[in-house]
Parts: sequence; C-alpha cells; structure tokens
Amino acid sequence: MYFNMRLDRTCIFLFMNIVLVTSAREPSCQACSRYDFEERLLERVLRNELVIETMLKETRETNVKVESAIKLLHEDRGKLADSLNGLEKSNTEMDTEMKGKLQGALKNMSDSLAFVEHLQEEMGTKLDNTIKTVMTNISDALAEMTQNASITGLQLKKENEILKDQLTIPFIYFHAHTPAAYNLGYGQDVVYTYVRVNEGQGYDTKTGIFTVSVPGLYLFTVHYNVYSSTYAYLAINHQGTQIQPSFYQQMGSGYATFSMQVFIRAAMSDKIWVESTYSDTRLHGNGPHNSFSGALIHV
Repeated sequence: MYFNMRLDRTCIFLFMNIVLVTSAREPSCQACSRYDFEERLLERVLRNELVIETMLKETRETNVKVESAIKLLHEDRGKLADSLNGLEKSNTEMDTEMKGKLQGALKNMSDSLAFVEHLQEEMGTKLDNTIKTVMTNISDALAEMTQNASITGLQLKKENEILKDQLTIPFIYFHAHTPAAYNLGYGQDVVYTYVRVNEGQGYDTKTGIFTVSVPGLYLFTVHYNVYSSTYAYLAINHQGTQIQPSFYQQMGSGYATFSMQVFIRAAMSDKIWVESTYSDTRLHGNGPHNSFSGALIHV
C-alpha cells in the first residue's frame, strides 16, 4: 500500500510540472529577461512541490488513520463474528435445553395427569366401597335397632303385664303365733308354727321366715310374753340385718307382755324373720301371746 501511494505522489508531481511547463510561456514584454522568467517558474514549481508535499503528508496521515480504522473494523468484525458464533451457540444450547425442559415438563404433566386419573379411579372405587360399607352398616344397625325395639317392646309389654298383675294382686299380709321353742339361744330364729292368716303365702311355718313376693313398703309387728325372773332379747331381722331390737329383764313376780313394730321397704325375694339376740331368751304363754305379723301397705 505504501508503494502505491509513492507512485501516486510521483504521478501527481509530474502531472503538475507538465501543466505548469505547458502553461508557462515567455512574457510578451521584451524588457523581461529570461532569467526572471525562470526564477518565477522555479518559485512556482517549489510552491507547487510544497503544496504537493503537504497534500502527501495529509494523505499519509489519512491513510494511517484509515488503516487504523480498517484494522479496528477487522478486529470488531472478528469480535462480532465471535459474538455471533457465541450467540448462535447459546441459542442452540438454549433451544436444546428448552426443548429438554419442555419435554420433561410435558412428561411430568402427562405422568401427573395419569396419576390423577388413577387416583380419581381409586378414590371412586374406595368411595363406592365406603358407600356400600356404610349402607351395609346402616342396614345392620337398622336391623339391630328393629330387633332391639322388638325386644324392648316385649320387655315393656312384660313389665306392663307385671304391673297389671301387681295392681290386681290382693293385699299381702300374715299373722302367725305359737313358737316352736320357748327357750332360745343366741341367733336362733323364732319359728311361729300356727298361722292364722297368710294372704299371699309369704310366711313359711317351717322356717319362720317371710319372703317378699311383691316389692313395696311393709309393716311388721312382734308380740311376746315373758315370765318373772327371766330374760328376753328379740329383734326383727331383714336380710341378715337387725332392723328393730327389743329386750326385757323381769326381776319381780308376774308376767309381762311387749310388742315392737317396724316399717321396711322390701324388694322382691327379700326375707324378714324374728331371732333371739341373747344366749338364754325365754318366752312364756300359749297361743297368740307370742306372735309375728306383717302386711303390705304400699306398692
């Protein structure tokens, strides 16, 4: 490139000199000398050469700047090509990555949809089974409730019949006298052998015990007779518990008669009797002087 510029400068310089020589001519004035003409021609040539040198210098400077600009342009072009290559590679990688991620997402979505469908199907099956189970349980519960209601109805009917029977049962009462033994030890039961009345058949002449056949409130009374200088300790017993005790110690002469009574709320099959609470209880008198009686006064 430098050789071309030098050739261009030489060509321009020759062209300018040719133009100047051609255009230069001798002055028309006879007085002007040839020396003066050549001096002015040389001056012009020098001035033109100076101008040409200046132009060449500026041209060289411009050429340097152009070369620098072209070099920078080539560098920028290389960088741009690298950037474009990198961008293209990045786009390719991004496309590949996006395609991979998109395919993965689509696969995951497909798997999720399949799982949801399977879950819905399974839940539907479980729901159907649950509904069937619940319906079966409800049917069983209804059947059991119906059976229980039937049993309850039968029980209520039976209880009503019992209540009706109780309402229609006549009064329960008894009166017994004449003990089987007059000398009694501690804890010995008094057995009254003669029964005047035994409505309801609750009193037993063999044991001396009254057994409750209708629950309710009863009144029991004991009447006993004692001879002089003797002891008598008796008590009305309910289910093994002394409810009403009584005692007498006769130190003088003659006879004495005593009685005791008690209210007892008795349940079905409860037992009430009279027993001795002393080791040497002695009774006296025949017939109704010693008696045991009871009556149902409220159901």
